[in-house]
Amino acid sequence: MRGSMALVLGVALTACGSQPAAEQPATNTAAAPKESGYIAKVLALPPRQLNGVLYRAIDDAKRPCQGIAEATRQADRQGKPVWAVRCIDNSAWLIALGDDGMADVTGIPGNGGG
Repeated sequence: MRGSMALVLGVALTACGSQPAAEQPATNTAAAPKESGYIAKVLALPPRQLNGVLYRAIDDAKRPCQGIAEATRQADRQGKPVWAVRCIDNSAWLIALGDDGMADVTGIPGNGGG
């Protein structure tokens, strides 16, 4: 299952780069970090595919999450885009993504994350 999830995410990210510029969703360039690869592709993903990337980061960090209920973009920290994620099991996480594809996953105090 993990292999197929990685394949699906890889295909989604590859397909994302092939869209014409006119069809890509607008991003807030004033707050966005200087992306050179991975982050730029993630920021261009539609919400469901972004949730897949965020879920994979939580799962890879071996944190509990039964599925993403809500993901909200936060202010960038140390040049990395950050999302506050609430899972359907009420666990909550902050996820910071680096342009190298590495994610920092930390719990949100008081919301069941750890």
